Amino acid sequence: MNQETWKGIILKKQGLLEGQSVEKICQNLNGLQAQFQPYVHIGFQNRMTKEEFQEADWQEKLTRQWSIRRTVHAYLKSEIPLYIHEGRMADTAYLQTEYRDELSPKTKQRFHQVILEGLSQESLTRDQIKDLCRAEKISLEDEKRIFNAWGGLLRYMVERGEIYQEYGAKRFHLLRDFQPLPKKEAELEIARRYFSGFGPVSLADARYYFKENKSTVLDWMKQLDLKTIQVAGEERFYLGDLEEAELPDCLFIAGFDQLLLGYEKKANPFFDPKHIRQIYTLTGIIKPTVFYKGRLVATWKRDKKDIILDVFEDLTSSELKELEGYRQAYQAKLPWFVRNNRMLP
Repeated sequence: MNQETWKGIILKKQGLLEGQSVEKICQNLNGLQAQFQPYVHIGFQNRMTKEEFQEADWQEKLTRQWSIRRTVHAYLKSEIPLYIHEGRMADTAYLQTEYRDELSPKTKQRFHQVILEGLSQESLTRDQIKDLCRAEKISLEDEKRIFNAWGGLLRYMVERGEIYQEYGAKRFHLLRDFQPLPKKEAELEIARRYFSGFGPVSLADARYYFKENKSTVLDWMKQLDLKTIQVAGEERFYLGDLEEAELPDCLFIAGFDQLLLGYEKKANPFFDPKHIRQIYTLTGIIKPTVFYKGRLVATWKRDKKDIILDVFEDLTSSELKELEGYRQAYQAKLPWFVRNNRMLP
């Protein structure tokens, strides 16, 4: 198989060629990475039909919280036990020790209980939870530590399966009757979804995606009994069927998209590796990109209601003119407004 055929298969599997339900997107791709809410919302828009995307209820099926690689993902609320499985749950020692946050166990335990009691009455935003803690005379320094940039106490509670965060809003809910899946069962299912939804992939791709050592990934691969295929002389692994598809003329890809997270960035066939720093910054940002004529040729960003392109490939004047037409068409369909803490189509 050549790389152009592989690209068509991958784009189809990733839901970028025809609309899919939010359930299928999440189950095929282990959710979508969601550090930045606008990016993940565009990732869903790019994969859903216009009609389904405009129905607000799909957002209510999702949570947005820490998951694979300990990074924030949007995935189905019904699958919290899969992604916060027994092997990924936060250690209760966090509440018993000072840890690295310089919070005393007594302080953490006290406000842990305050937050649980508050959420047992109603769902609360992050700011409302802060107000609860302030009503209990939390000090300014302790507040900064409990609500630190890495998630703090709320992250611990999410990763213990005590609470969950809404998709599209910094609002938390009590998670009732939580039963995490066993570690081995959950890890194998997550790996199955990867090789099915992202494959054919190389061993290096899988290690890059999971951030796991080689022996762990090889063990999953052995248990899954994967199929193999040669892609441009390289052995790749997959599950399920491979449906070929024609490459589209142009696609606008979201930042932190699975298309760029699922494959080793130094050997991703979707772009020339000499442009790696135009896409993956040294500060850990993965920029929105433009797929045009078989490869990524530019990054894009929003400036108010406009899309701004930064073209890094050498394109002819006629190609640049054609790309401008695609830019205008995509700009017209993007979601721009937020109402009641919900991103609207």
